[in-house]
Amino acid sequence: MNLGAFFKRGMNLVKVGKAVHSLKNATDDDKRQWARNYLIEILGKSRGLPAKVGQFMTLGSEDQNLKETLDTAIVPMPFEQVVSLLEEKYQAPVDSIFNDLNKEGRAASLGQVHFGKLKDGSKVAVKVQYPEIAQAVEAEMNLLGWMPKVGPVAKWGFSLEGYRDAFWNNFRKELDYDQEIVHQQQYAEFAAPLTNVIVPKVFSEWCHPTVLVQSLEEGFGLEKAEILAQGPRQTIARALLQHYIHMLFRHGYVHADPHPGNFAFRQTSRDKFSLIIYDYGSILKVSDEVRLGLLRTILALQGHERVDPVACLTAIGFDAEKLKDLRPTLPALLHVLFEPFLVEAPYPIKEWNISERFDRIVGEMKWWFRSAAPPDLIFLMRTLHGMSILLERLDAKLSWRFFLDQSCADLYPAARNLTLPEVPGDSGKILGLDGIARYLKVNVVKPNGNKVRLTMPARVADDLESVIDPPVKESIDRQNIDLLAIQKRVRETGFVPQTLFDLKDPEREVLVWLE
Repeated sequence: MNLGAFFKRGMNLVKVGKAVHSLKNATDDDKRQWARNYLIEILGKSRGLPAKVGQFMTLGSEDQNLKETLDTAIVPMPFEQVVSLLEEKYQAPVDSIFNDLNKEGRAASLGQVHFGKLKDGSKVAVKVQYPEIAQAVEAEMNLLGWMPKVGPVAKWGFSLEGYRDAFWNNFRKELDYDQEIVHQQQYAEFAAPLTNVIVPKVFSEWCHPTVLVQSLEEGFGLEKAEILAQGPRQTIARALLQHYIHMLFRHGYVHADPHPGNFAFRQTSRDKFSLIIYDYGSILKVSDEVRLGLLRTILALQGHERVDPVACLTAIGFDAEKLKDLRPTLPALLHVLFEPFLVEAPYPIKEWNISERFDRIVGEMKWWFRSAAPPDLIFLMRTLHGMSILLERLDAKLSWRFFLDQSCADLYPAARNLTLPEVPGDSGKILGLDGIARYLKVNVVKPNGNKVRLTMPARVADDLESVIDPPVKESIDRQNIDLLAIQKRVRETGFVPQTLFDLKDPEREVLVWLE
């Protein structure tokens, strides 16, 4: 990339910075919405790394206008330029290879796709990389390396270099279509037992490091799927979840770009749907140690085992030294992080609220927890976050635990036999994964002898007012019982078994505790 282009990319990032500043300092909803749309538009126009950030920002957005702003901001290459690039790579006229190639292209962050037909009649999707996008991304990563360490990066000791290297390593793979072909073919092999998953076939003879030709697999997108009836939505969501569990825990080979545009669905019979997966540039390879470490942690949480949570997190790459300051809250944090895998019933994904619940448990120390994680773990977290958003948009309630058992039960012995790292600490003060309460219990006795007993998940203690009947709330207020202070105490003690409050008045006796 020449010096002028380098500075142009730099100025784009300066514009992004100003847009972020406008968003942070917006004083009302209208200005905030304007600033957010402006930021998305700037990100889209920049292509490459900024466009990827824009896609991530709009991943869970309910604002269709915001998504359209990004989609329209990424300006596609003119068709004449696409033809010129293809003929340069093939050293032959385009019409000697394709019977047909649509002029309208679908623009994305690193390249665009055109549909067409090969000479043998095969319907194909042709992905063409933007010229010099690799140099542009590298320039942006270098600029990122020059950024001053501010905010959480400075305060909580994030490894900026580590994150930059992790991002650059990921983008470098995305920019090499030869590598993507290997990913795609390996993915097809690993996913073969999943009969409802479709991986497009690669036509290797027409591929190039910046051109990828694959079978055109047509289906409908998430926007149509989310307005279907409940039954079809459940079936589609089941295919998504089963696919991710199978690929992560069985093979450690994860599609790490959960943008909705990378998935489509096809109805194969009255009650059956297949999942079509596009774009294999971003594949996360999870080591056997981390894969089994994740399973070991989930099983320990399910069984309420007396296992040191620091040892579990260290097994998947966390910095044990940093985690020591978070010891009392780690069991509760891990229950939140892995909650969908712990509940035996279908899990209401809309109630997960990871970010808000992390904030309530540890506040600003969430940054300390995040800085203790290895940089490349961000891609797994992005994947899980993206998958949960897809399931939420489908409004699906599925038993993650059932599908984990169905797919991985034969791996449990190896996971249970995994030797966890030895982490120094006072064994008498270590709160294991057995220390957290399972249930919130409510016992009400009225003067006439009537009794009401309720049992709810322990996490309900984080929002007591939502489960307390108005008459009981009135009694609580009369006796000056501070529910907010009780909730704060519960979080600070890591949701250990305890009495929350004991209320007695002429109308009722109420005992609420964690067990």
